[in-house]
Amino acid sequence: MAKYVHLLGKDARRKIIEILANSRGVRLLAAELNITPAAVSKYLSGATHPSDIVLERAIEVANEDEVAAITKIIEDEFLEGLSSFIEWGYRKGTIDLRFYKKLNSLVARVGLVTLSQRDMATT
Repeated sequence: MAKYVHLLGKDARRKIIEILANSRGVRLLAAELNITPAAVSKYLSGATHPSDIVLERAIEVANEDEVAAITKIIEDEFLEGLSSFIEWGYRKGTIDLRFYKKLNSLVARVGLVTLSQRDMATT
């Protein structure tokens, strides 16, 4: 299981299902996810939210355009959560230097990926 899926909130989960339901319809999406159309309808109304397993399946069946939209939802969710956590930790004085080093390493790795993708596109 992808750990990032577990970290997604209820609203992000609903939005992901909504993206897929908008392009496929409730019945087809339900069939692709091996769940009932009623379950999809409950996810869309916010009455309940998809489990990690259902959400992973949803991400797996997404087409290229849907993946791009889902990526934006996940990025926004994580950036908002990370910003909130850092502000809280700063106020409380609880964030360890190891956290900042790990965060810096992740940011550097994303930067390197972005630069190499750009280089590949220009060659």
